[in-house]
Parts: sequence; C-alpha cells; structure tokens
Amino acid sequence: CEKLGMRVLLNDPPREELEGSAAFTPIETIQREADIITFHTPLTRDGKHKTYHLADSEFLSATARQPFIINAARGGVVDNRALIHALRDGNVSGAIIDCWENEPNIDLELLKLVDIATPHIAGYSADGKWNATKMSLEQLSDFFQLDVAPRYQEIPAPTKPLVSLHNVEPSQQLEKAVWHTYNPALETEALKAVPGDFYHFRSHYPLRREYPAHRVTGCDKLVAPLLTNLGFQIIR
Repeated sequence: CEKLGMRVLLNDPPREELEGSAAFTPIETIQREADIITFHTPLTRDGKHKTYHLADSEFLSATARQPFIINAARGGVVDNRALIHALRDGNVSGAIIDCWENEPNIDLELLKLVDIATPHIAGYSADGKWNATKMSLEQLSDFFQLDVAPRYQEIPAPTKPLVSLHNVEPSQQLEKAVWHTYNPALETEALKAVPGDFYHFRSHYPLRREYPAHRVTGCDKLVAPLLTNLGFQIIR
C-alpha cells in the first residue's frame, strides 16, 4: 500500500511490546482515521491480545470513515454477523472476505453482501508456494545438518505474461495491469453461484503468478513508477 502512495497505520500489540511503539498505531486511531482496515493476524481465543472477533460489533460501530473491511487472516478474526449488520447499516462501505467463519459452511447472507469473496486462497500464488517450499527445505536441511543441495524446478511462466496498456486511459492502467494477473471477480462469481463447493474451489484453484513475472507495455509515464513499485517489468 505504501508503494501506491497510501498512508499505512500498523497495529500489532505483541510486536509493539517487543519493539517499542514508534512504528505502531493505537487501534482507536485506526478506527478513527482509516479508509481501509485489513486484518492479517493469527486467530487466538484467549490471552492478553486475543484476536477472536477482534472486529466485532463494537469495533465496527466505532469506525468513523465508513471503511472498507478486508479479512485475509482467519475467519474468526472478524465477527461475520457483526459485519453483516455493519454493511447493512452503512457503518462500513464494503468488504473483501477470503477467510470465513465456519468454513466450508460460510454465511450465505454475508456472501451476498461482500464485494469480493474468495475461498481462503489469498496465499495461493505459484511464487508463494515455491518460496515457502524452498524455505522449508532449507530449514529442514539446516536443522538435520543434511549435506544436500536441493534442486528446484523453475516456476511455470504465466499464461499471459505480457500486459498491454496501449489505448487504456492512464486512470485505468493500474487496475488493468493488476487484474490482468489475477481477476478475483471470477472467484467471487463462482463462489456466490455455488457456495457449497467452497472446498472444491479451494482445492482446484489455479496457481497464479505474481507481478514480477509480468511485463507491461504502453503504460503512461506517471503510472510506470507505481507499476514498477509493485514489481512489474516495464517495457519501454
């Protein structure tokens, strides 16, 4: 988000206790000032900093700017029923949900209301899986002191590696490039049509490539730095 010019407010109480408060923001400030609130926490049900229903009715009703809510953490971090009421009452302006309470039996009312709905696949890029596998192998090798040099296969190239922005209005080029690499509207449409196939969609999800695997041509000179910041390769 910072690479796109957004002001980012970070709230992470466990890290703040270890690292100091300089880089962190009180959650009350986020409720008061944020236009988008996105959750990326583990799910903990007890303890000093429990995250179960962190975004409950009290939290959502205290937001001041009708923020957009994104849950890419765990389903129980956001109280799904409270989010339904907040969406209907206008306390929040929209929602993107990848992680749901009671998966795979997700709340059908919430499914109808959200803008983007995906079946818990936010980390399912080919690049992410490749890097996670590489890190796991290296750590196992170090732990067991294995004198083995793993051999890694190359990640398959994207099916459409070239993003052409010729004849695309500059105001739409960033969106066009991002959605070229992955269009979540397709997952949303499929999940809303057949929510009972939640696990099928999740287990048969096609691996996508991340931005650095794509080359962009025809972009506006003012858009090029934003695309570069995201990792796209710009062809002059």
